[in-house]
Amino acid sequence: MDVKIQWQMADLTTYWEDMVAEAERKPQKEGASFRTGRLQAGTTYRRMVEPLDIAVFYKDGGRDYINSKRSQHYKLLEQWYEEAAKPPTREELDSKKQKVSVLLTEDSCFWAHVEEAILSCKSLTNANSTPELRESSWNNLVKFGEYVMEQIENYAVSPEIFLKDSCFMTWWGEYKVYIASPSNPCSLRFIQFIDFMKTGRYGV
Repeated sequence: MDVKIQWQMADLTTYWEDMVAEAERKPQKEGASFRTGRLQAGTTYRRMVEPLDIAVFYKDGGRDYINSKRSQHYKLLEQWYEEAAKPPTREELDSKKQKVSVLLTEDSCFWAHVEEAILSCKSLTNANSTPELRESSWNNLVKFGEYVMEQIENYAVSPEIFLKDSCFMTWWGEYKVYIASPSNPCSLRFIQFIDFMKTGRYGV
C-alpha cells in the first residue's frame, strides 16, 4: 500500500477514534445528538477505510478479523448506524437499485467475510483436514452464500465486487466447481446464490 495512503488512513482513523471516544464520554442525550450529527460522515469513513484495514490484516496472515481484530470505534460506528436506520421503503429500494453503480458496499466487513470464505475453501480442499473441520467449513460457506445473496437482493453491495480481479470473483473462480456440487447439503437461499453466480446475472 502506498505510504501516502497509509498516512491518510492513519490520520482518519485517529480522528474517528477520538470522535467516537468523545461521543462515548458525553451524557446520554448529548452524546446521541453528537453521534447523529456525525453519523453520515462516520459511516462513509467506515465503509471506505475498514476494507483497507481488512486487506492488510489478511495479507499479514490474520484470521477471524471480526472477532479478533476489529477496532471498537468501527463497532460503535456500525452500532449507531444500525440504531438510527429504518427499514427501507419500496421507493428507497428502487432508488438504491438505480444508484447502485456509485454506492459503497454497505457492510464494511464484507471483505472479511470473503477472506474467511477463502480460508474455508482451503480447509475443504486440504487432504489433511479432519471431517469435523470440513463440515464446519462447509457450513460457514453456506452462511456466506446466504449472506451475499441477501446483500445483493438489498442492493447493498457495489458492482465492484464482481470485477474480474476482485477477491470475491477470484474466490468464485477458484472454488465454484466444488462449491456448486449438488452433493453438498445447503439451503434454498444458498442455491439461489449459486444460480445467480453461475448464470452471470451480476452483469459486470
